[in-house]
Amino acid sequence: SKESKQLILSCQGELHLATINWTLKNIYGVEASFEKPKISFRETIQRSSTATYRHKKQSGGSGQFGEVHLKIEPWHEGIEEPQGFNVRGKEEIDLPWGGKLMFYNCIVGGVIDLRYLPSVMKGVLEVMESGPLTGSYIRDIRVMVYDGKMHSVDSNDISFKIAGAHAFKEAFLNANPKLLEPTQELTVKVPEEMVGNVMTDLQSRRSMIQGIDNQNNYQILKCITPEAELYGYSTDLRSLTQGRATFNTTFSSYQPVPANVQKGLVNQE
Repeated sequence: SKESKQLILSCQGELHLATINWTLKNIYGVEASFEKPKISFRETIQRSSTATYRHKKQSGGSGQFGEVHLKIEPWHEGIEEPQGFNVRGKEEIDLPWGGKLMFYNCIVGGVIDLRYLPSVMKGVLEVMESGPLTGSYIRDIRVMVYDGKMHSVDSNDISFKIAGAHAFKEAFLNANPKLLEPTQELTVKVPEEMVGNVMTDLQSRRSMIQGIDNQNNYQILKCITPEAELYGYSTDLRSLTQGRATFNTTFSSYQPVPANVQKGLVNQE
């Protein structure tokens, strides 16, 4: 996995994993260690924020100079175009890790040459590849560059890339940033007499029950569960039901993590 920098092994549960480990050690003489897969969190914002950053460097000869003023806002499908800005251009970026970046040119009067705006956007994207909270990818934000300054000699692409990155990071940290976690659609088929214990366990995993259906002497529980809470679920469910329950999962969506969970994750970084 490029994102987690782990070698991911897909298997049918802890028993299957133990069998693979035994085979590696006893048949092939390979010692292997296993750890939990890292969760692919995402970062975003919950309110708008503005920031200004001036990058200035002088060390003999031509220096570096670029100043960027920008505003960032949460983005979602169907949102109205930015208000209070003279929009001169827009780029819609489908991010490789999901979500979008909407980048608006709102420069008036040529205070920043148009040729420098791609560098500002590169600076923004650079920060979005490693968010300030946990180093996770950032998604679903729109950026309006509305003012700035340049120098006839010292301004260049690298100056505006640096200024754009710093301005975006500052605005992001002041926009009530939020950590998002992947959730799974979890379906559990469990004997009727064992539903209580399974429901209690699901609630302890922060599951949101979506529905319950009857099927002969079984009940089908459908819920949305954070991916982080499902590690080891196969073994736990087998223990709760003497092996009589089954389950399957499919990816659902990214959802905000609770404030106490976010605080703990951020403090780990």
